[in-house]
Amino acid sequence: MVAQIKKTFNYRDISDTVYKLTISLVIFGFGLFINRGVSLSPTSLGVYFDELARSLPDISSSPFPHRILLPFISYITRLDVQIINIILLYLFVYNLFSYLLNSKGVKTAILICLIFSTTMVFQFHIIYGGYPDILSLLLYLLCLTNIKNNSFFIYFFLSLLVREAALIVAPILFLIRQYENKHDKTFIKMSFVILIYLPIYFLLQKEANFSNSNGWEFYIMPLLNDPLFWFKKSVGYYWLGFFTSMKFAFLLLPLILKSKRDYSLVFISFICVNIQFIVSGGDNTRYWLIFFIPFIYILKNNLVKFKNYKIVLLLILTLNIITPKHYVFTDANKGNMYVTPYGSKLHIFDYYSFFDN
Repeated sequence: MVAQIKKTFNYRDISDTVYKLTISLVIFGFGLFINRGVSLSPTSLGVYFDELARSLPDISSSPFPHRILLPFISYITRLDVQIINIILLYLFVYNLFSYLLNSKGVKTAILICLIFSTTMVFQFHIIYGGYPDILSLLLYLLCLTNIKNNSFFIYFFLSLLVREAALIVAPILFLIRQYENKHDKTFIKMSFVILIYLPIYFLLQKEANFSNSNGWEFYIMPLLNDPLFWFKKSVGYYWLGFFTSMKFAFLLLPLILKSKRDYSLVFISFICVNIQFIVSGGDNTRYWLIFFIPFIYILKNNLVKFKNYKIVLLLILTLNIITPKHYVFTDANKGNMYVTPYGSKLHIFDYYSFFDN
């Protein structure tokens, strides 16, 4: 009987989980400290998701009824959308730490997580309340952690219900799964998931109310005359948007690219990111956040393949701490580019003037 209980309750697994939860909480707290605050209410587009959650099951007043998953979670839990986002951000940190811990030492996994806690991969979601992006990133990360399992397709499907932008991320996830499962029929399975999703998308999207927001025609019609219409509006601060997403973490990129498949993945990911700039323009920093997915995958596989990598990680962490966070975006209606600074007493070096020149 005792042996059966021990088999049912694996105390070592419980201890490991508590350990990872505790370390993740420390990393989470560090990110909040570096950010110097947290938004507890929805802002900008996040207001629409909060309103949708409050109006469910009625979706007729929302411009984004097809982005249903985050508002639905809010609806069934009776928690505010931004409170859920903060919980999801902690779960993201926990899963990122667990993902890295599987192949890296504890210190290395902690260092990498601390680095990303000082970037918009972490900070965007506690500055701009109500956006569904952290749920998307969490589901993409779960796709990575389950890259060899069929649950991969469940997480991919759920990511589509968060934002249709998951269709742009699909080639990245497909390529990574092909690397890990060469004989798996990934293309057929992912295509099947998308075919299931599309009727749901159109069914929900036809209920969209664009009286207070821009419909798809607003973004598509200008492309008929100039395919680079939206890209031209973002190109002024294109590279600043790139840098502000993960700051000095990008210094690792040339150090971790070791094979043709690494370069292929980066190339495909670069194309996927830029599709966003072409079809809608706007949130330069936000668009680059999906690059985190291939970046962390390559980093996990190749980090220990160069010398003194821990020193490099410490240097990048220090640089990220002493440089302010910026967010680059375009006002779609006015076509104006904005760079929003979020500084604190910790920041002593501002890179904005370099990119501005």
